[in-house]
Amino acid sequence: MSKLPQSAYILSSVSLRRIYSEQTQRRIGKLTRPLGRIITAENWREHTDELATVECILSGWGMPLMDDYFLDAMPQLKHVFYGAGSIRGFYTEAARSRSIGVSSSWRANAIPTAEFAYAAILLSLKKYWRAQQRTEMSHAWQKPPEAAGIFRSTVGIVSLGAVGRKVASFLTHGHSLNVLAYDPFISQESANAIGAHGVSLEELFASSDVVSLHAPSLPETEGMIDNTLLASMKPHATLINTARGALIDEATLISFLQERTDIDAVLDVTSPEPCPADSLLWKLPNAFITPHIAGSLNTECYRLGEYMADELERYLEGLDLEHEVTEEVLLTMA
Repeated sequence: MSKLPQSAYILSSVSLRRIYSEQTQRRIGKLTRPLGRIITAENWREHTDELATVECILSGWGMPLMDDYFLDAMPQLKHVFYGAGSIRGFYTEAARSRSIGVSSSWRANAIPTAEFAYAAILLSLKKYWRAQQRTEMSHAWQKPPEAAGIFRSTVGIVSLGAVGRKVASFLTHGHSLNVLAYDPFISQESANAIGAHGVSLEELFASSDVVSLHAPSLPETEGMIDNTLLASMKPHATLINTARGALIDEATLISFLQERTDIDAVLDVTSPEPCPADSLLWKLPNAFITPHIAGSLNTECYRLGEYMADELERYLEGLDLEHEVTEEVLLTMA
């Protein structure tokens, strides 16, 4: 029997407990030879002798930057299995130039985000947020006459990446809704395949009862939702952001919500994050802020680790990888 490859858990100790269940760790221990300690961004320089033989990294939140100094310590490194979403915070051109592969649990993380966004969209079509406020303040039934409802209303999905596609799929199965989608990288045929109708960003904002943002955070998407788009929104529409706060300039959003008091904004992400205590967003009755809970939370995080254990097994068996982050995938990653 061939010798098992050396692996290392490189992430924060908190992330290890959150992502890799005891069952998943036992499984990884049968596939590889994990180092007998957790390596972190703070201590990896103290363990370069042990890291020199590592072929596979099992990681998650807290992964160190893969610069030349880090990579020089691991000359045998071939692949990183990242049990979280975006790799933008640590994966570098230096790693790419050394042909070090990386897989991510981005598809696993897309599941709870899409579920949260789907739920928020349905609640927004019923004007839940306003109804709850009014009922609490008056201690009497205050049904929202301005609610669009969930029959034949229009929902706009901005970006059809992993999350946006799932949200569109949820909405087009079992509901009589008109689903619009904007994504410059997706053809009309691809949008049609999941039951959505591809339109321009301008048409989407002007036509939708609810707009749900799922675009990645890139230099070209920063501030992409400008005042012109916001101002074009239908009366009593709702804007939902579970993607990245930087898609909308905060000052622009605040000014817009102050002026358009009929519009609600459901914000699971802000920029900066967390939302500063002195931000005017907290004082706006039509801004509803949650603490970035759309992504994997509590036991949902174990799915991230299981995805990477599956991917590790495929890697060791020489099979095609299902969650490798290619250049094409990176373009749509938040």
